[in-house]
Amino acid sequence: MNRMAEAFMLGLQRSDGFIRFFTSGMEGEDWLSRPAGATNSAIWILGHLAQSRANFLELLTGEKTQEEGWEDLFGLGVERQDPSAYPDVETIRAALTARMDDLTAYLESASEEELEGPPAIPSKSFETKADVLVHMTHHEAHHTGALSMLRRQLGKERLI
Repeated sequence: MNRMAEAFMLGLQRSDGFIRFFTSGMEGEDWLSRPAGATNSAIWILGHLAQSRANFLELLTGEKTQEEGWEDLFGLGVERQDPSAYPDVETIRAALTARMDDLTAYLESASEEELEGPPAIPSKSFETKADVLVHMTHHEAHHTGALSMLRRQLGKERLI
């Protein structure tokens, strides 16, 4: 793996670890709760991250890995859904892990030249695949921070 890909991989691995860390001990209604000041529930954040990873992967590889119907549940700006509409937490975790595996495989094979090239799908937001990955790492860090705050609002044990 080249140094640029290693740097992106480190950021994604850290976010992935923090996602698991900050959701440890959550159960039952914790996943759906939105305490005062919380903009999104933990289940929405996890689903959104899985869906976003698939969207970013499509920009990187041109391949679709999105779960069917998830854009309507976890896309940017969607309204809160009836809890019965969401997949169970383990299904979402499995999708999150599968997309992380896909990202790892991509970064293990991507050359610096490829990362400096344009996205596989034309984008007004990103000139290069590296731009996609920079945005992705920031996006993951943002939502990881939201999970940390939500955890505290739910009265869970402080982890850091």
